[in-house]
Amino acid sequence: MQAWLIELWAAPAALGFALLFNVPPRALLACGVLAIAGHAARKLAMDFGGADIVFGTLIAALLIGFAAEWWGRRQRDVPLMYAISAAIPMIPGTFMYKAVQGLLGIAKLQANAAGEAILVSAGVNIVKASMIVLALAFGIAAPHLLWPKHQHH
Repeated sequence: MQAWLIELWAAPAALGFALLFNVPPRALLACGVLAIAGHAARKLAMDFGGADIVFGTLIAALLIGFAAEWWGRRQRDVPLMYAISAAIPMIPGTFMYKAVQGLLGIAKLQANAAGEAILVSAGVNIVKASMIVLALAFGIAAPHLLWPKHQHH
């Protein structure tokens, strides 16, 4: 399968979560487009920019966050409904799964070198998953922190 086709799979995942969160039908297209844009931005940052997955995710989340904020203001909608739905497909499920598997594997082992290797692997996956989730949270929150909303009285 072509690498760019994989990025398109972010849209059905985002749309599934958008429907789960009762996002209005008028907003579904934007949620899907933002998900694809975020996934593509992360892949470009990693493949051509030399970024690791954490920094690539931060770039993608910033793109999603600012685009959702802009689009939400333009449509007079809540920007978070676009941003959260688009960012959810980038949740690091694989790293979380490997971390839990490693921790469960440690419970079965005696103290030896193999146990230490599993512990290190589980720790690395826990840290990576945590940093990715933090990058997503910061990227989505950044527009609210850096682009203040004007109050109309």
